[in-house]
This record gives sequence, C-alpha cells and structure tokens, in this order.
Amino acid sequence: MFENYIQKKDVNLISTGLWEMTFEDGSLLASGNKVMWTEAFRKLLGFSNESDFPGVLESWISRIHSDDRERVLQAFTSHVGDYSGQTSFDEQYRLCLKNNQYRWFRTVGDTVRNEQGVPLRFTGSSFYIHDQRKKEQEMEFMIIRFELISRALTEGPWDMEVVAGDPINPTNVIWWSPQFRNLIGYSDEDDFPNVLSSWSNRLHPEDKEMALNAVFDHLNDYSGNTPYSNDYRLCLKNGEYRWFHAHGYTLRDEQGVPLRVAGTIRDIEHERQKAKDSEAKLNRYCEIVNTLTKKQGLDPNLTFVSSEMKELVKSIEKYAKVDAPILITGESGVGKEVVTDLIHNFSDRKEAPFLKINCGAIPEALLESELFGYDEGAFSGAKKGGKIGFFELADNGTVLLDEIGDLPLQLQVKLLRFVQNHDFYKIGGKRLIKVNTRIVAATNRDLESMVQNKEFRSDLFYRLHVLTIHIPALRERPSDIIPLTNYFLNKFNETYHTSKTLSPEVYKIFSKYLWPGNVRELENLMERLIVTAEMDTITSECIPQAIRNFVIDTKTNNVSRSIITYKQAKEQFERQYFQQAIEKYGSTRKAAEQIEVDHSTIVKKASKYGIDLLHWRR
Repeated sequence: MFENYIQKKDVNLISTGLWEMTFEDGSLLASGNKVMWTEAFRKLLGFSNESDFPGVLESWISRIHSDDRERVLQAFTSHVGDYSGQTSFDEQYRLCLKNNQYRWFRTVGDTVRNEQGVPLRFTGSSFYIHDQRKKEQEMEFMIIRFELISRALTEGPWDMEVVAGDPINPTNVIWWSPQFRNLIGYSDEDDFPNVLSSWSNRLHPEDKEMALNAVFDHLNDYSGNTPYSNDYRLCLKNGEYRWFHAHGYTLRDEQGVPLRVAGTIRDIEHERQKAKDSEAKLNRYCEIVNTLTKKQGLDPNLTFVSSEMKELVKSIEKYAKVDAPILITGESGVGKEVVTDLIHNFSDRKEAPFLKINCGAIPEALLESELFGYDEGAFSGAKKGGKIGFFELADNGTVLLDEIGDLPLQLQVKLLRFVQNHDFYKIGGKRLIKVNTRIVAATNRDLESMVQNKEFRSDLFYRLHVLTIHIPALRERPSDIIPLTNYFLNKFNETYHTSKTLSPEVYKIFSKYLWPGNVRELENLMERLIVTAEMDTITSECIPQAIRNFVIDTKTNNVSRSIITYKQAKEQFERQYFQQAIEKYGSTRKAAEQIEVDHSTIVKKASKYGIDLLHWRR
C-alpha cells in the first residue's frame, strides 16, 4: 500500500526518503511495531535492502549522531505520545551513512490516530539537507564573523543614498551603523534616528559650517577630485565633545552625479591629546634649551651645540618631573644654579617657593638655624616667636643646597634624617614638622673622595646620589668654545656700539686654552677685549700674557702634565692634528688630500672638536 502511494505521488526519491511505522497497542516501544523503509530512504544512507538496513526503529536510532540522538528521540516521543495531536515533529539531525560519514537530514512526520488519539501509524519524510545546511552554516559563520569584526572596528561606518543628486534632499535614505552610534554613546534608531540632522545637530558650533561644507563640496564636485576627509568635534550623548576624523567615498553616474556616499568616523581624541602632549613636551624642551643656552652665553638660534649639552638638557627635562633628590656636580662657573632654576621651573613645584643657600658661605652656628629654624628661647639671643627655616618655608617647593661638600659633619646627620623622612625638629623644638620639600644639592668637590677620607657621610652621599647631573666644564665640550666666543663678540659689540672682530690667531688660542674659569672667564675676557682693544681687529697681542703663556706651556709641557685617559689623549691628539692640518693647507679639501683621508672625515672631525672652518682659512 505504501509503495503504491509513493508511485502515485511520484515522489522525488533522489533527496527524499519516506518511511512508515505502525504501532501495536499504541505503544512506541512495543516489540510488534513494524517499520517500513522505502528503497529511496535506504539509498539516501547508502543501503540497498532489508538485510543491510532491517525494518526496525533501532536501524534508524542507532545511526543518529550521538550529539543529536537524545534531542531527536525526545521530540519523536513527545509527538507520538501527545494524544491531542498538537505536538508536531520536524527535526534536523545527522545520520551516519553506510560509509560511516555523517550527513545532515531533516525529518518531518505526522501520526494517524484513532478517536481517542492513540497512535496507529507514523509516516515520515526524510530530506537530505547536508549541502543546504553547510551553506547555512557558512552563512551563519560569515554573519558571526561580520558581527565580531564590526564590534572590533574602531571606526563607525555610515551610508547615504543621494536622491536626484541632491545631498540635502529630505528623501535621502541614511544608515548609521551600530558602530557609528556606539562611538557617540547611542544604542539604536530611537536614540539616534536615520536622518542627517542626527549627526549635523551634534557638531560643535565652531566646526559645524566647516564639516557640512566638506561633505557638500565633495558631493557637488562632479569631477570627483575633491576628497572627503576632515576632523571635527561631535557631542556625545553624555554631553562631552570629542574629536573625530571623517572620510568617505562617493559612487557617481557617468556624468559624475552622486548616487551614494559612504564613509566612516574614527575617534581621534586620544591621538590629538597625545600630539598635544608631544607638542608641549617639545616646547618645554626648546624652552629648556633656550634658557640654558642664554644663561651659558650661547645663541638660542645656534644649531651647533655640543653633545654634552644636549645630554644635559635631556636630564633636566627628565628629572624635573620626579621628586627624588638630585646631586649636581661641576666646577665653579659651569652654571649649577642655572640648572637648578630650570629643574624647579619645569617641575610641578614651579608655583611653590624655590630657596637657595650656600652651605660654605654661612657659619656652622647659623647654618642649622637657617635650614631648620628654631623655637623661641632655643638659645641666647633667639628671636621672639622663633624662626621658620628654609625647609619649612619651601614646603611643596625646592631647596638648593649649594656647595653641599662644605656642610659640617654634625649637620649632615640631621640633613640625612630630613632627606629620608621629610621631617625635622626645629632647634629647641619638641614638635616634629613634616614637609614636602625637594632637595637639590650642588658641589664642585669630589664627594666620593671625601667619603673615602671620612670628610662626608657615605649614607648622606648615597641618599643624595639618587639622580646625578654633571655639568661639563668648557674644556670638556670644546665644540662650544668658538660659538660662545662669537656670541659674546656680538653681544658686547652691540653693548658698546662697536664692530670689532677677532683674528684667526685669537681663535686658535681660545680653542687651545683650557678655560679654568669656564664660561664666566670667557665672557669676562671678551668684554675686556671689546672695551680695551684699540684696533677693530683684536689680535693675539691683546690676549693677556698669562693665557698666551698657558697655551705655549701646554704645547711644550704635554709630557710633564698629569696622565689622562686614553680616550682623552686620543681626542686631544685628533683635535690638534686636524687643527694643524687645516691651518697648514688652508682648506679642508687640501688638508684631506695631503693627509690622505676623505673630505667628509675632515668636516666631521672639525664639527666634533669645534674647529671653526671659517677662521682657519689663509
């Protein structure tokens, strides 16, 4: 009967297989239940006859994938056992073929029942849906991938259909993506409708005209040569304005009329803030350089500054932003106080007091009271009401302890406690005072040697030695000598309304002199020469005899001088060697030919050692 039904209905047996099950006593599990699998059903699974695939329900159940079996059987049992006939059966699952490969099938069935709803016969249709299911899974995967990528996007896409080529046509259809809405704090179309005004009304007043014109200029340029790319501020849902970068492209017809425009926005608030911070950092760096070079006597416009001074500027900028103690070393006259000024002025303490005290210029008996203060009645002659010391006066600010190497040992103990704990007792006081004062110490003495000789406490030295800045002497940065000389020459010519110049021999002497008084000595000498020289050209005869003798003695007594490092000796030799070569042959090219080196080597060495090529020409 069932086979006849199949033939009459001309069912497609290629991808569909029918089967029927009759129930004994209305029971799903009765042993007398018979199942009829059509030939088409068996072929779908790769079987050919009943011996391969017997007419029992277990033949089907046993081949259902283990992950699907419980679900399918539960659905089948629920359908058959519902005497009301309201529970349908329509399931998708995997079946194991004869070749042991799993394929997707869909089975739809219905049950014939008696008047009481007892099941008599179940008829099912099984469809081979593996290819369809695979495509659906691929599509589902693509959708999931799209959603994940969309969520990961840092840009918000949007799209607008341009009706009749009119960018402000009210019938233009606009789509704001979920990412677009999310970037400005909105969640759905109710919050942020698909109309142009949703965007334009949230533009910053200062940016609105520019942003709108950028869109319209792009769309109305039928040549397509006007790009759409600009930055503007948008008001978020929380009322905060943030910077965004927008760009887009337009689809046009053959005449260039816009049909559709699509674009994205990207939050660039962090980028702009980072750029702003970088600009501020660069400005701060330049300000440090300008201040330092002015104080050192260098022209701020000079591009030729020694590597030692560049490293000094980097240290100042870095250390200004931290609160650790700083030890500044260097000879007298190199500018230790200037560097401390810069550290304070470029720190977060710049609005607070900055006090300086010379530890070697004040008697020991007074130095402690100057630093720590005293209470009323602390000693004979103490001021009524007591006195506040430097450390307390400079709370949240900075104190420079100049010439720290001259600090008496007895005071070093008390200073050590203050540096470690930032608290102290006034002289004669019983109240512990806690302050937030930064300590900068400066010295021209060798503290490490003093520690070894028990002249300076090692614990205090290491506490002050957290950060160290060494300011090189002028002789240690010879490339600055000629620029400094020219700077002071111009400065004092302008001061005294003269137009004097220096002879090449003077430049030679200045370059070879060791400048024990550093920049201060050079500045004072240049002022003296401008004032006292009678001729417009200052010659070597105008140079003090002591300096000329020193240079001569240096030439003749190099061997008797104290031993220097190999690196220093090599640099001194190179400097003198290239100076003499350029002086003798009159030009860098001739000198390079005679001493058999590249011309670029001569130029680099001249730059390194401050050899001013303009003044070595004959």
